[in-house]
Amino acid sequence: MKTRLALVIACSLVGLIAVGLVLNTGGMAATTSASPRLNPAALEPRELTAFMDGFMSSNLGRFHAPGASVVVVKEGAVVFEKGYGFADLGLQSSFTPNTRFRAKSVSKTFTATAVMQLEEGGQVALDAPVTSYLHGFTLPGGNEPPITLAELLTQTSGIGDRALGTMTSDRIAAADLRGYLQQRMPSRVAAPGTVFSYADHGISLAGLTVEEVSGLPFAQYMQDKILEPLGMSRSAFDPPLEGQSDLAVGYQFVSGSYRPAPVGYFYVAPAVSLVTTGADMGRFLIGMLGGAGDSLPILRPETVQLMEARHFALQPGGPGVAYGLYEWPEIGERVLVHGGLGHGFSNLLVLLPDRHAGFFVDTNSDEPKLRYALLCAFMDRFYPAQAATSKPIGDSDPGRFAGVYSDYRYQGRIEALKELFDQGTITARGDQTLSLSWAPGQWAEVEPLVFQNLDDPNQRIAFRTDASGQVIQAYGPHDDGYRKVPWYRTLAAYAAGTLVFVVLFMSVPMVWLVSGLRRRRRREITQHRWVKTVSGLGALVGLLNLGFLVGVPLELLPYAGLNGTQLDFGAPSSLVVLFAIPLVTAALAVMLAAVGILAWRAKTGTVLARTYFAVIIGAALLFPGFLSYWSLFGLIS
Repeated sequence: MKTRLALVIACSLVGLIAVGLVLNTGGMAATTSASPRLNPAALEPRELTAFMDGFMSSNLGRFHAPGASVVVVKEGAVVFEKGYGFADLGLQSSFTPNTRFRAKSVSKTFTATAVMQLEEGGQVALDAPVTSYLHGFTLPGGNEPPITLAELLTQTSGIGDRALGTMTSDRIAAADLRGYLQQRMPSRVAAPGTVFSYADHGISLAGLTVEEVSGLPFAQYMQDKILEPLGMSRSAFDPPLEGQSDLAVGYQFVSGSYRPAPVGYFYVAPAVSLVTTGADMGRFLIGMLGGAGDSLPILRPETVQLMEARHFALQPGGPGVAYGLYEWPEIGERVLVHGGLGHGFSNLLVLLPDRHAGFFVDTNSDEPKLRYALLCAFMDRFYPAQAATSKPIGDSDPGRFAGVYSDYRYQGRIEALKELFDQGTITARGDQTLSLSWAPGQWAEVEPLVFQNLDDPNQRIAFRTDASGQVIQAYGPHDDGYRKVPWYRTLAAYAAGTLVFVVLFMSVPMVWLVSGLRRRRRREITQHRWVKTVSGLGALVGLLNLGFLVGVPLELLPYAGLNGTQLDFGAPSSLVVLFAIPLVTAALAVMLAAVGILAWRAKTGTVLARTYFAVIIGAALLFPGFLSYWSLFGLIS
């Protein structure tokens, strides 16, 4: 949620100052900061060049992006395309409209388009169970209740997600979509159609449907039915990545310097594997906005309209979801977007269907701020707000919205920790507004269960309640879904429990060491065997569990804050060993308990000593349950 806070701040600040900055750029067409805003119907190349050049010169370095490309379309034609900065810092090669890059999650919009083609041809029904097209495929926990293609395209299938082990260096292995999903599909986190839960594996299941219904490998279908008809000749879902001089290097900004991001092939190809160019993305934008005379239509107008319609929202007045696209709240305009982020790239696809216009921006950095700052500045410059801000209506009990919120997405050992640390907080203020830890501003209720940012009226968040009126879900202000979690599922609760175990387990070896030194000073040669066994075995269990509690955060620390890491190739052996420790100490705890009972019955040692070790034994026995509660017990798979 820290990333989301940063990008919202970028929208609020950069979007406002970019206009003034771009109008005084050297070498541009003569304009002044006092010039009136453009007619929204006109996206003139001269004005776009002045705007984009100024924006990029001011913000590439500011948002840690070595290079970028932008394409803008209007009424079936490209009206602007240009590259900025460097595609490869080492070679100092320029980023151009023909530089190839990884489109990341923008791939999902292409996959949704493929599904819509099958629906248009009568080969699939969006409301049919997806498993009816995947013969012999079984979801974890069974195929009931059924998940539909429509739910996959709106990210409301209830399927969980994972990042660990989704990449490989073997291009051939990555092409086995069915094999991977059958073995590695995450279990469900919610009932279908009830929550927004963004998942690479869900949209990949839709991609598998495309593959099996069409009879073509997924990448081949995308090439034959979408990329080639649109003339996207430099784009593909399965191109080789090694030794490609025209492929931009993706960077991560770490400790004040750029470093290349990991490169590999994704098993979840329909979600993230498109490699394309700015120029090619202009052709896709045109295709999604009605097409042009020099390219074949990929969807009929009525199918495009169906795809771009709203199909999910928590509340009518809140942000909504289309098929493979998300509504960006913008006063007076309907804006549909889909972003891509990770492994050294950040990009954003933007459609304004009513204006027959759109743009796409990519940067070879996985910091997300620039793309949203550009969207805000672009809308302020060329499509300024036309409607009045809604008036707050107030709520009789704004405190019911307050609490800790978490997303639904990730499952797995490491992902469970990520979900904990990504939790955010909503606070009720005395003036009947809300504060969100992941987005600045004051949020006032403008419709039942819909709040608007008073500092940026384009931002909205919607809530859903259960039958008793308790708030259970939130969606917004962008494409993010959250569940409200009770206090005992919060990061604070986890931290408190962890601290208790750390103190107890740390005390055991210390007590063992101190008691040994004391006996040596007193020249006590013998020690009762049960006491010796309990103290020695307790010290071993304590040290091992302490090693797990301290070692895991230390191992994960180098990956913190990065969007896409080596962990996506699978857990390193050090983490595998660390997560095996609690399995060992669970067995040792049972042995420790048995020895402790014998020691207590023998009444060896003082009552205080026996009580202390009883507490330690109890902690050792409870520790596996504590880890299981937080999904941290078990081997990494």
